[in-house]
Amino acid sequence: MWREIVGVVTQLLVATPKAWKDIYRERRSQGEFLNRYLHPMFGLIAFTSFIGGLLFSTNGSIESALKQAITGVVAVYGGYFIASYVLNETAEKFSLKKNMPMFKKYVGFSSVVIYLLYLIIPFFPNFIILWLLAIYTIHLLYTGAQYYLKVDKENHLNFTLLSSAVILFTPAAISLLFSIIIK
Repeated sequence: MWREIVGVVTQLLVATPKAWKDIYRERRSQGEFLNRYLHPMFGLIAFTSFIGGLLFSTNGSIESALKQAITGVVAVYGGYFIASYVLNETAEKFSLKKNMPMFKKYVGFSSVVIYLLYLIIPFFPNFIILWLLAIYTIHLLYTGAQYYLKVDKENHLNFTLLSSAVILFTPAAISLLFSIIIK
């Protein structure tokens, strides 16, 4: 399973159009997608957030580590569900059919850079400039809209802009909100 996850992540980062074509052809079920990719990724985010909060945080305690792990998982999970819902509900404006499982896969796979950042950042809490790498998500979304969702050319840019805004800013907003509420 982990080898498969590393393969998917590597392919999305290095050979993006080929990865999206493979994802489109693959037709894995929603359960397989969740159990063999998304949930293990979120579990790994929780683990690294806990370890990073325990060992690399200025207030390295069990309490701060648990808060950091909860904040990280809620941010990526909440961002995933909100982005999937928003894209599904606005699909008809972009000449697409509503298809929640398809949009969940699109959001889950295209958020790979954000997930990797949530894996790495706990070990480098003061290295905020790493978040600039999230900009690569726009390329993943653009390519995924073309090869996976098959968005037509006149709606392609607008759909990419909407999906980029939702996918990039929702986890950040949830994380900010939770960090204010929990602390």
